[in-house]
Amino acid sequence: MKTRLPLILGALLLGGWSYAQEGTVKVGAALLPQNTWLLNQDDSDAGPNLDYEVTWGFAGGLTVAYNFTDYLGVGLDVLYSSQGQKYKGTLTAGTYTAQTRLNYLKLPLLLRFNSDPNSPVQFSFFIGPQANLLLSYTDEKIETYATGQRTTTEVKGTEMTSSGTTEELTAKIYKPFTLGAALGLGVGFKLSDELLLSLHFRGDYAFGDTENKEAKIDRTPHGGGQDPYWSVKPKYTRAPAGYTRPATQAITGGFMLGLTYNLPVR
Repeated sequence: MKTRLPLILGALLLGGWSYAQEGTVKVGAALLPQNTWLLNQDDSDAGPNLDYEVTWGFAGGLTVAYNFTDYLGVGLDVLYSSQGQKYKGTLTAGTYTAQTRLNYLKLPLLLRFNSDPNSPVQFSFFIGPQANLLLSYTDEKIETYATGQRTTTEVKGTEMTSSGTTEELTAKIYKPFTLGAALGLGVGFKLSDELLLSLHFRGDYAFGDTENKEAKIDRTPHGGGQDPYWSVKPKYTRAPAGYTRPATQAITGGFMLGLTYNLPVR
């Protein structure tokens, strides 16, 4: 069904343009403060050694839609999304804090429903598949010991820096492309015949694993080998032999404020 949904929505879009006698093109902009999560079963089971902290990000961009009836349409959004996860935990002789920052270009293809467009207050709903393109990321850990010593480890792109030493990675530790789904439910306020101010709760979910388990730490320039990044060295502790890290799901949710301009097509 995941693979068929984009085809179904694409067919609806083409059908609407081809066969509708008249319709409405809607162009607009949206801004979305959002709560973001990177959920992993091992991280959830770690207890006080690894606690999630509430993490906020934002998304924003442009929206384009075509309503081929008064109540039904399709659209494509182009959104920049800043998201990730904060952590805190305890060490044998200290504490640590950590944060993952992920920046995505998100392209959701949406089937849209709305109530009477002539009403001053309109209810609407959208749902559809979403492509997530990773633009950049950082993965940072700060360990603070009782002695006052502080160690920072940071991963950017394909480099890992710790205690002044930089190691190369064989690949990015997060996947450059994932597929997901987005949905929203909200209300619109008709400011004029052309302008609509809207507020939606919007959420999205990335299918599969956000982490790239194939990434390795390449220590060969320093006389070492290639260690799997996620298996040999999970985020904040050393794993036992034979460790296999579960999949990590990226989830966001928040309230999206939008302003839309309606262009009737005849």
